[in-house]
Amino acid sequence: MSRDSDRDTLIDLFSTRGRGTQADTLDETAPASGTSTSVAAGRAARRNTRASGTRASLSPIANAILREARRELGSEDDMSISGDREIGEEQIAKAVDKVCQNRGHQIDDVERAEIIVHLKRDLLGWGVLQPLIDNPEVTDIHCYDYQTVVLQRGKISETTGLHWPSPDSYSSFIDRVLLRLGKSLSTQQHTVDASFPDGKRICAVHESVCGARGPFVTIRVPRVPETTLESLVSYQVAPPLIVNYLAALVRTCEHTFMVAGETGTGKTTMIRCLGTQFRADESIIGVEDTPELNYRHPYYRSLVSRPPNTEGVGEVSLQEHIKTTLRLCPSRVILGEMRTPEAAEAFLESAQTGHCGMSTIHARNARETLTRLESLLGRAQRGVNIDIIRQQIALAVDVVVWNMRERSTGRVRTGEIIEVGHFVEGTIQVRPMFRLVEEGDNPKWRVESWSSNYDEVLERNGIILGDAPEYLGFSHVSSGPGSSEVARTKSA
Repeated sequence: MSRDSDRDTLIDLFSTRGRGTQADTLDETAPASGTSTSVAAGRAARRNTRASGTRASLSPIANAILREARRELGSEDDMSISGDREIGEEQIAKAVDKVCQNRGHQIDDVERAEIIVHLKRDLLGWGVLQPLIDNPEVTDIHCYDYQTVVLQRGKISETTGLHWPSPDSYSSFIDRVLLRLGKSLSTQQHTVDASFPDGKRICAVHESVCGARGPFVTIRVPRVPETTLESLVSYQVAPPLIVNYLAALVRTCEHTFMVAGETGTGKTTMIRCLGTQFRADESIIGVEDTPELNYRHPYYRSLVSRPPNTEGVGEVSLQEHIKTTLRLCPSRVILGEMRTPEAAEAFLESAQTGHCGMSTIHARNARETLTRLESLLGRAQRGVNIDIIRQQIALAVDVVVWNMRERSTGRVRTGEIIEVGHFVEGTIQVRPMFRLVEEGDNPKWRVESWSSNYDEVLERNGIILGDAPEYLGFSHVSSGPGSSEVARTKSA
């Protein structure tokens, strides 16, 4: 769309003054003698912008009006990321006109409309970023500075034309988002990692440690919003048989799961969905760096780590919390993400002592997950023989689920599932169960084994692996995965 068309649309939407009159025509061609120099300067700046081919930005006077109008609307204190405050366009326009009148500024219709557009974006839940949040294909949003916003569809990065009018408005946006989470950026607290109740996760880095650009902001938007077993099937993360296989093992409260994958492959989403199968009488404790699990369970408790304060004291680590959970008598322990050797050691020790659980870990395939665990335990238990470390892993872990993201479609899939057996002759025995063999719009999984270490448990839940076809897909899925009928669905 041309700049003139943009201008007409903006005036139609937001201007309270009529268009198409002789006075307007004269005003467009030559400003009247009584018009303030700010109007002429604004037009000259826009002409220069058009000539240079760069993106439009607000003039210094318009930026001042924008800041005053934002204060007038109470946005500095009351802006809501959750969208619980409604402010109409008429109220925004009145605030802009009031600021112009109080400060004696005169601006033309286009600049006034641009100010209103910026304010309207700010007062939406995510301001400038709202169109990306609403786009179901966008999985991550990266902000390099106030002028550069990059989106990701799966693993593919694309530059957008979105931007803030000034560095100050960008910084104000970050402050308002973090304020809703009780966080703030500063030179002392230069990195903030937090999450919203709906699963969105934000990581912000203060400009003092960002080099030439900054501050940096990354927002991860989960695209499986419903944390149910049905959503894993409807979003084609895994076919019904695989989902029911995992759910049946979770319901027993006897098995420990490791959900592995690279960054952004739905690991936390997977354990949240599987968490819907916890029994109602279980006592569950989650241990996390950033609260993301948020299980809706009557007996769920959450412990969150805490970094040291500016004086270097007050830190509470994940491993300390895991040790604390053993005194709180849980039946299941959930570690949000296994990052440090000490946390891995504490979690696997709790699993060996009869507390089943789940955790996520970064790995490139299912078998490499066991190697990663060896590495973490080896760093935590220096000098311990590798056979002892492998015995601990074999005793603690029962099932490894490996998630991946297709490069072609950007979709999250369960790529592989293995069962972990005994430690025999220096090796951890594993049984491959399912593997993704075809990607794209019609993915297929191959059943690697028609028997399981837990056949009795599966049969009690109506899952007969011996009756399963060699390949699984979504061709004949007609209902949710909550029934045994769906669990035995055969796909071509």
